[in-house]
Amino acid sequence: MEENIYFKREVFEIKDFTDLNYNKEDILVYINNLIFQSIKESVSDIHIEFKEKIVKIRIRIDGILSEYSELEKNFGLKLITKIKLMSELDIGEKRLPQDGRFKGKYKNEKIDFRVSFIPTIFGERCVVRILKNNISKTTLNELGFQEDNLIKLKEFLKRKNGLLIFCGPTGSGKTTTLYSIVNYLSDEKLNIITIEDPIEYQFPNINQIQCKNEIGLNFSNVLRSVLRQDPDVILVGEIRDKETAEIALMASLTGHLVITTLHTKNAISAVDRLINFGIDKFVISVAINAIQSQRLVRKICPVCNGKGNKECCKNGFKGREVVEEIIFFNDEIRKVILNGDTKKLENYLKENNFKNLIDIGMVKVNKNITTLEEVKKECLI
Repeated sequence: MEENIYFKREVFEIKDFTDLNYNKEDILVYINNLIFQSIKESVSDIHIEFKEKIVKIRIRIDGILSEYSELEKNFGLKLITKIKLMSELDIGEKRLPQDGRFKGKYKNEKIDFRVSFIPTIFGERCVVRILKNNISKTTLNELGFQEDNLIKLKEFLKRKNGLLIFCGPTGSGKTTTLYSIVNYLSDEKLNIITIEDPIEYQFPNINQIQCKNEIGLNFSNVLRSVLRQDPDVILVGEIRDKETAEIALMASLTGHLVITTLHTKNAISAVDRLINFGIDKFVISVAINAIQSQRLVRKICPVCNGKGNKECCKNGFKGREVVEEIIFFNDEIRKVILNGDTKKLENYLKENNFKNLIDIGMVKVNKNITTLEEVKKECLI
């Protein structure tokens, strides 16, 4: 099957660079090679940064940025302009941030590219996020959860109501976890609706809604309307304010399973965040089924056993997996929240052998899945 890579308005077809008639001055060839190598090396983000005299290209692999190449400024300007054209953005606007996306195709694999531009002192900075559609097929079993936590989580996902909250900083794999849950729950007998900002991956059998804040279509407004759509499962991309939190909690109390994310440092802090929003402790205690906080740690390469080899991994790591801590709510935890504060909850969990991020991380170190340095870097709070 022929693998062409010639620019089209809607789809950028990616070809193995060895099959191209290489011309370093051809901007499309350069973009093709940059994207091809990025896909080959499992790059998640491409950074294009204008410096005083050069343009620097950096790539992120397994959460770590490294330098890819340097370009002359004139060529960098051509690169920025072409990416804007591919993303259908305004090539004349260089003073304001712009966001867009374009589609790609490598062999039979469809790939989305999300693009962000922002002005800096020496020129526009561009980040291209590579969204491979095969992530929408990722299963919960592949993420690296501890077996006992995974079994309990699946039991909680079978319930017809309640709120599940997933916490962690940007880049901790929350979106992948949510999509894996959607895959796990996907069933013709269920009406599953997601509210996202932005929609990163598309599911053929799920009803996905894109927030548009500029016209007032935010999480709270969409969620309020979704409740009139007879949903069984609602995925809310993120709780950002009191109004969204209140609607999500009430929805979970009225016969809906609600899954969402919250930016907090650990699972206990999620309770604090909701209380700080002004949510009643009784509602928090009865509505939530579980709170999970997670991080991603790099895995020791199984081929070279962490020694680093250009043939397999370069730096001794290959891929990442989840380190998680999960508070599964029971009657005792609900009483502690209702009658006390999060310090009492922390003491209760310690007394009942709760495994936090470091504890789970050390399990993975002992199994030679990752290193102690990696766990300290990602899991120390």
